[in-house]
Amino acid sequence: MAEYIGLDWAKKGWFGVTLEDGNAPQADLYPSIQSVWKNHEDAERILIDIPIGLKDAGKRTCDVEAKERLKPHRQNSLFPTPVRKAVYAKTLEKAKEINEQYGFSVTNQAWSIALRIREVDEFLDQNPEAIGILRESHPEICFAALNDGKPLEQGKSSDGGLASRKQILSGEDESLETVYRNAVKTFIDHPSWARRMSKNAKDDILDALVLAHTARMDEANLRTLPDEPESDSTKEKPLPIEIVSPSPRE
Repeated sequence: MAEYIGLDWAKKGWFGVTLEDGNAPQADLYPSIQSVWKNHEDAERILIDIPIGLKDAGKRTCDVEAKERLKPHRQNSLFPTPVRKAVYAKTLEKAKEINEQYGFSVTNQAWSIALRIREVDEFLDQNPEAIGILRESHPEICFAALNDGKPLEQGKSSDGGLASRKQILSGEDESLETVYRNAVKTFIDHPSWARRMSKNAKDDILDALVLAHTARMDEANLRTLPDEPESDSTKEKPLPIEIVSPSPRE
């Protein structure tokens, strides 16, 4: 049975939702990308909310186009990915010094996920067979595509933002609401000493859900930003620098 997975970093690990043809959806928390791959190396497609593919100079085109796509309400949810040397810098100060040579700085948000970017980058060095299966996406771009191309107005962690995102997912597939409720009960609503995810991580669950839903779409119903992706040539085989999302609805 084909597996389709959506992954989102949830502070304590990678939260993943697996949708499988003919079987009930599953959710889990993984300590590393290597752990995800060990358990799902036969997956048809894995979409992850983390930059895949780095440039040696300048901004990634996919970031520029995605930020433009999220205006006027959600553009701040997307920030430029640092250049390769900045991602691998040991301090934020050094990363900023490197990046500013190319006309833009390293935001605090980008630096907070630099280790996760490195993790995925090094994973693809070690597992080139995952290239083309593990692909970058962005939940806000996916939600906008499913919302008739319009970015959502409310932040994803607000009560209204959570409600609107749940409504979109339920409209796509009613079973996703059950997956959401079960994941909240299992990973968030336990007593604090047993909780596996932050009590504020409901938006991470919704992000993984929309990525999993997007991952199981036919390739013909997907698009990439940009239409013709740049390429990271540091890998054993060409690595597209792209953001995958549903195609616009007509």
